Amino acid sequence: MKEEKLKLVVIGISHKTASISDLELFQLNKNETGDALKHLKSSNSVEGVAIISTCNRVEFYLSINKNTDPFSLISTYYEKEIGINSPKRKELFYSYCGTEAANHLFKIICGLDSMVLGEYQIQGQIKEAYSIACSAKTADKILHKLFHAAFRVGKSIRSKTKIGSGKQSVSGVAFQILKEKLCKNDTITLIGVNQNIKIIAEKLRASGFSNLVFVNRTLYKAEKLAEQYSGRAYELKKIENALLNSNCIFSCTGSPGYVVHADLINRIYKKTNHPELIIDIALPRDIETNGIHRDIQVFDLEGLKIYLKNQEKEIALDLPIATKIINDEIKLFEAWSESQIDEAIAYFDEKFESLRLQFMDETSEGLSEEEYQMLDKFSRSFLHRIKSTIHQIVKTNKSQNLAS
Repeated sequence: MKEEKLKLVVIGISHKTASISDLELFQLNKNETGDALKHLKSSNSVEGVAIISTCNRVEFYLSINKNTDPFSLISTYYEKEIGINSPKRKELFYSYCGTEAANHLFKIICGLDSMVLGEYQIQGQIKEAYSIACSAKTADKILHKLFHAAFRVGKSIRSKTKIGSGKQSVSGVAFQILKEKLCKNDTITLIGVNQNIKIIAEKLRASGFSNLVFVNRTLYKAEKLAEQYSGRAYELKKIENALLNSNCIFSCTGSPGYVVHADLINRIYKKTNHPELIIDIALPRDIETNGIHRDIQVFDLEGLKIYLKNQEKEIALDLPIATKIINDEIKLFEAWSESQIDEAIAYFDEKFESLRLQFMDETSEGLSEEEYQMLDKFSRSFLHRIKSTIHQIVKTNKSQNLAS
């Protein structure tokens, strides 16, 4: 496929466009992600593909032929491999092309598009998604450039602003709710063994909560956590014993279906008036809550959205700085994309940017932040004009040579 015929596209579904139920349908686990990468890359119209699949979004980053409909590619995969009729839910999907796709990824990696403003876990999830695409050999030159630019954006925004400085995450917000609504001698049952469970357990112990119960399908994994946090351990098939005296259930597993059903919760509640609180941050959801006793408080990902509305005012003050960092990186990505038309320009593009950075290092000492930003903006603009001029000269010379 000739490179000049390629376009960068992202097509996806997220917590902003869809309900949890819809996200559950389209979410891909690690095995499905690998299969989807191979399936999409096998198309003659696809040069590169990477997939980000988290509890809040499923996104396909594609380097494809300009005449290709990206939604058709994605919907064909879901229909053939997963058995989902995507066209019926087309309104849930969004798509961006070129620099708009880059802008979208840059916002995501620094947590500006997350349920929790400044969420830090998404950066690791994007790095993992890129690593999977690299291992599967489905990332082409355009995607390599895009994701490395995104990593720079994430690092810069987190180092220069308060966005992400407090390590915001869904699990972090869940802990705030636990801390607000429970007493320190209450019993909390944590279902699953993963990073979110470990984060919650660590925060609970540091805050003085000592009655922790760990439940997992594989008992020895639960026992390891129980030993580490001085708790008790149960295997999943004995979940009823674990829940009998639990004031709260916190669950986050990778199970494809419910691990705790409503009839069990109601049976236990009738005997003990427990649990009082359920927090389920898994996708698909772990706990069936339809029909449970109305006095039990439930927070799933939808509930966390409501809770978060008034939690982000201070962080939002740094949004203009973050926006500028993103816009500057977009300009670089746009200049690089334009230079790909000619290999000679692509070579000089990297050299010019290296020289610009060297110039900034040599001249920025002693400058105020405002002066530095002005110099940075000027050098980027000046460099962009130089490259545009060279591109036009090369293009004109080529046309003259062909004519002669």
